[in-house]
Amino acid sequence: EDMKTLFWLRIHVHLLVNRHEDRLLFEIQESLAKELGFKADADRRASEKLMQQYYAVASSIELLNDVILQALKEHFVSVTKQKGVSIGNGFLVKGDVLDTENENFYQNDPAMLLMPFVLATEHREINKFSTTIHRAYGNLDKRIPDNFASLDEVKSSFLKILKAKKGVYHCLKEMNKLGILSKLIPPFGRIVGQLQHDLFHAYTVDQHTILAISYLRRFTKSENAHEMPLMTELMMSLEDNWRLVAALLFHDIGKGRGGDHSRIGAEEVKIFAKSYNLTPEETDYIEFLVREHLTMSRVAQKQDISDPEVIKKFAEKVVSLDRLTGLYLITVADIRATGPKVWNSWKAKLLEELFYATANFLQGKSLSKTMLVNNRREDVLKAGNFNAKEKEKLEQFWEDFDVGYFMRHSVDNILWQSKELLEHMDRKSSYVIYRPVKGLPNAYEVVVLTEDRNELFARIVSTFQSYRLSILEARIYTGKTGRVLDHFVVIDNNLNSSSEEKFEELKADLINRLDNQLPLQPPIKGRLSRHSKNFPITPEVQLRVDAGGSHYLLSVAATDRLGILATIARVFIEFKINLITARIATLGERIEDVFVIENPRLADPQFAAEFETALLKILELRPS
Repeated sequence: EDMKTLFWLRIHVHLLVNRHEDRLLFEIQESLAKELGFKADADRRASEKLMQQYYAVASSIELLNDVILQALKEHFVSVTKQKGVSIGNGFLVKGDVLDTENENFYQNDPAMLLMPFVLATEHREINKFSTTIHRAYGNLDKRIPDNFASLDEVKSSFLKILKAKKGVYHCLKEMNKLGILSKLIPPFGRIVGQLQHDLFHAYTVDQHTILAISYLRRFTKSENAHEMPLMTELMMSLEDNWRLVAALLFHDIGKGRGGDHSRIGAEEVKIFAKSYNLTPEETDYIEFLVREHLTMSRVAQKQDISDPEVIKKFAEKVVSLDRLTGLYLITVADIRATGPKVWNSWKAKLLEELFYATANFLQGKSLSKTMLVNNRREDVLKAGNFNAKEKEKLEQFWEDFDVGYFMRHSVDNILWQSKELLEHMDRKSSYVIYRPVKGLPNAYEVVVLTEDRNELFARIVSTFQSYRLSILEARIYTGKTGRVLDHFVVIDNNLNSSSEEKFEELKADLINRLDNQLPLQPPIKGRLSRHSKNFPITPEVQLRVDAGGSHYLLSVAATDRLGILATIARVFIEFKINLITARIATLGERIEDVFVIENPRLADPQFAAEFETALLKILELRPS
């Protein structure tokens, strides 16, 4: 039946594209789905429904192939022909294979369906199941009772698996493949094979969930400690870390239902916890992680985590170090499991900084803005061994800028800028410095010291993008006397030439463009990927007054492409928008940027609406 479905799909693909084509390409999925009668609804595209059916069929065929390969191995490999070692309940271990003396081992006791998985967590030598065990899981719908998930023995066995010291990921992966996981947690069945055409999720929801658990469980193994030592240390120190596995099982279970999937998942967790008689403390902890599983990522990537008020607000939501640690661990696992293009060293750095700042706050080690600024200034002067004249010059320069500059930079960063810019602080012409970012391949910090002028931000970002540099972060500091200190973190995407040569050329070019007021170059129109072309996200623009009331927060989400930031900067020029700072976040092929801007006319609803409309218009444009 599964093969018939594949043949049926293949024939319709050929008819649709009018050629021999055996790939379900992005560009044909939506048209194919509509031709086959799939209809979109408020929550899911037609193509997502089609692909869920395809993945169900593909998974079934993959499972059949696994059984056939295992059967061939059992026939030809001598160890599997041996009698084996009995481990009780009619089960045997033959080498690294678990076998059973009776294919109907759960006929009189449905709870025995979980016994192979329990045994796999208890016996280190077991790596796979025999074909006899695999055959036992065929046609489960007809072979197990409706009350299977509510049986006390079943729930007890499932908790044993979740709490096991080893084999948790492999068991859950196999349980999902064999269809047992959906029997234990019926809502999980709704996300099996569910695809997300959102430009940054590379896996079906169930695959992503199991993969996230895999990354989480890697933190329990000392042999993986070299990858992310802090994660391993935190995971090993956290009591009852099985709670994180449970949270990840439910974190995306609400996808595809409409509404906030985090809150839907949190409600499902409470139902699960009540059924499994979890303690109120366990229930509260897991429910919190599911409900807030996106919060830490949002704060780290979209808010100014150098601001004590941001840390205080986040800490008040987290409440305890135990919760913070759990949230940090599942956030990292979740992002890493989203897709190969989503996780990077920059996100790791932001999350680590947020973790430490919040942990310090929760342990009563937080400082006021004034104390932080004074401490950093003193530490920089002490570390730099500056003479009296140099100290006076630096102090005078620093007085031109507000506390934000010191809040958003480390002592090391301020020291580097101070030493490099010391001889250039009085010059009227522009000056540029740069250096590689530690721990982030192909990334560079670029600092521009110049005089404030029209179109400044647009000129800088258009220069970066003409050198094929992607901007990770932009911070703009405008002094009281009109001096501007702009700090950028960029990624070099085109390493055909020496980076040193490229950045020296960029430095000279940037100074020339700024000081000679060269005409703005048109934004580069980067190419869209096939995925982006066929599943573009709907651009979103949100404008709101910030907490202080003097500035505005502008949030922009759109399909990423080279040149998009320069295009946005053009709209700022058109509407005479002054940019205070920018936070750039790229999630796969989606940008989520936050700008702090000012213009008194933004208080006028009509002007604000025209500004938002202009942004939406340029975000919807596709490069030719």
